[in-house]
Amino acid sequence: MRLRVNQRVELWVADRAYAVRVEDVAPTEVTLSAPLEGARPVLPPSGTPVRARVYADDGAWEFRGTVTRSVPGPVEAVYVRVDAGPVPVERRTGARRRLSLQVAVRRLDRWPVRPVGALLADLSEGGGRLELENPWPEPAVGERVLVVGPRSLNLWGRVVWVRPRFERARQFTVGVAWSEDSRPTARRWLGS
Repeated sequence: MRLRVNQRVELWVADRAYAVRVEDVAPTEVTLSAPLEGARPVLPPSGTPVRARVYADDGAWEFRGTVTRSVPGPVEAVYVRVDAGPVPVERRTGARRRLSLQVAVRRLDRWPVRPVGALLADLSEGGGRLELENPWPEPAVGERVLVVGPRSLNLWGRVVWVRPRFERARQFTVGVAWSEDSRPTARRWLGS
């Protein structure tokens, strides 16, 4: 596994994950775009331990490092000395990536077909995990769904498991297996 410029990275700073990109790669150091909280850059101080997860075709890889410096300015950057890795943490075709993407779910086996608000919590080439907000009737295993999101995200699939989350009002966590036709779309989203 090799890091490359403009590759998406999930950077963990103090148990918080941020989406960043690789700006430059040196033999023992990687330069990353600064993480953001809203529109405000997060610039960890020198000496801060971090870990980073990179998604590739053959799975997910992690490396651990230490912030050597954070640079404020028009283009904020974080320099990380790579201490260990990258090592594989998921070995499969199309690794699973955590997301927090607002989507609409169309339940194709219900009539009339009405969109239900949901959060796409994670995504892999083969499936995803959705958090449905107040669906009625309750979702069922085997139900066909269409997940619609931003930037031409249209994923067809079938519900493979359902877990009620009644501590959060009427919310359900649902596992969906994508159809073969939707796998290229999921793969494209994993690479973005």
